[in-house]
Amino acid sequence: MEQNRFRCHASVIIENLGGAFWFIVLMLFSSLDNASELFTLLMEGEITLFQALAGTGVVLVIVAVILIYNWVVWAKTWISIDNEAIVIEKDLLNRKVNTIGMKNISNINMEQNIFERIVGTYKIKLDTNSATTADQTDVKIILSKDKAEWFKQQVMQRMNEDVEELVVDAEEYDVEYKAKDIIMHCIYTASPVAVLFCIAFIVGCAIALNSVNTGAAIVDGLINVLGSVFAVLIIVWSVFQSLVRDFFVYYGFKARRHENKIYLTHGFFKKRQYTIAVDKINAVKLESPLVSRILGRQFVKVVCVGVGDEENENSMLLLSEKTSDMEKKLSVLLPEFVMEQPEIIPREKSSMWGALIAYTFCVVVWIALAVAFGVMNILALEEMWIRIVIVSVAIVVLFLVGLSNVLNFKTCGIGFEKNNLLIVMGSFSKTCTWIPYAKIQKIEYDQGPLARHFGFASGVINILAAILESIQPTSYFKVEVFEEIRKRMLERKGKK
Repeated sequence: MEQNRFRCHASVIIENLGGAFWFIVLMLFSSLDNASELFTLLMEGEITLFQALAGTGVVLVIVAVILIYNWVVWAKTWISIDNEAIVIEKDLLNRKVNTIGMKNISNINMEQNIFERIVGTYKIKLDTNSATTADQTDVKIILSKDKAEWFKQQVMQRMNEDVEELVVDAEEYDVEYKAKDIIMHCIYTASPVAVLFCIAFIVGCAIALNSVNTGAAIVDGLINVLGSVFAVLIIVWSVFQSLVRDFFVYYGFKARRHENKIYLTHGFFKKRQYTIAVDKINAVKLESPLVSRILGRQFVKVVCVGVGDEENENSMLLLSEKTSDMEKKLSVLLPEFVMEQPEIIPREKSSMWGALIAYTFCVVVWIALAVAFGVMNILALEEMWIRIVIVSVAIVVLFLVGLSNVLNFKTCGIGFEKNNLLIVMGSFSKTCTWIPYAKIQKIEYDQGPLARHFGFASGVINILAAILESIQPTSYFKVEVFEEIRKRMLERKGKK
């Protein structure tokens, strides 16, 4: 049996430190500063040599213990690969062996952060077809670039022996987005609240500066409200970051289809390389946030194990596109998912009674609070404009809640294709999810007293994916709709 035994790259010692790395750096800097003071005191005879060494020795001992422990873990961890499995062995005080069968591996992906680019290493991520670990990466291995590419090829060949050796860094891609396209994607998917907040902040700053006559007054004003300015800047920075973050995440976005796999690469600070097996894709989603929906755009995501199962990961397949451009590119990358446009079964009209009751209750509560505040003079404000603002905000909130319910009724629906179930959800935004019947693991629906009276129910479709994607909710439909889904699911399961 062919077997190769090796360790991770030594740089994994630093990466495994995580937050402890910065703790060590801080302690070293502080110890250097203290060392100069101790040296001065030693030369002046105020302390002894033993006291001086004891002052810095504690810090150095803590640093040494942390580094030695991580070095021992690295030195005692071995990786071996053969035709059947990947074995990761940790031979510390307690020996631990993790064996991953090749046939159970669903995805093998690569990524590089800034540190790994400098050192010249790649992080290999392995995911398996397991519902218990679908929300996290099963194994992470750090290797040099050449060894990482060799490791990936070896694993992929053993996952499917008929697949020829593949080149990781392909020169030709089927889909490629330029910087302008990525910027437009950020605009189309931007949160309207974030955009309005930034505009309001800029306008507010302009008005404030225009009302100040001298530079000295500006400085005095900033000093007087420094704490408030700092808090506002933090909020603005977080909002601004949410607007531009996707540009750096999807910078250099490229996609390529080769046989039964899709290869994705993107990232500015952290370069990611994903390999998605087509038969492991459990659903395809078309998402249109509010701005995209108004402008007739949508982006495409895939739902599968191994992509989008960690923080700051996203299972994006295509960035924001017009419908015609999206269909052309999707036909190249994923022709198996022919997105038909079946007749959409709309949300059950009688379900609006429940929404109407809840909305009426909210209106009554708001009116009761307004009357109570008026009687008790809780909001006895002299400025009329403040009263107008408060009332206006209350009216806008009630209006948006009512509009959201109406749009949800108009948007939601279910469609039956030959091989796929189509679920349409949303209110201001819109999400269309195509799920092959054979990929549905479980279907549930429930009825409250009102739903039972009118004969409708709300349901949940379960598929194998990260926890946020594994549960696909549906709106309110007749019970017969859910029975039809169950029937088609069982038919496809029986044919497998």
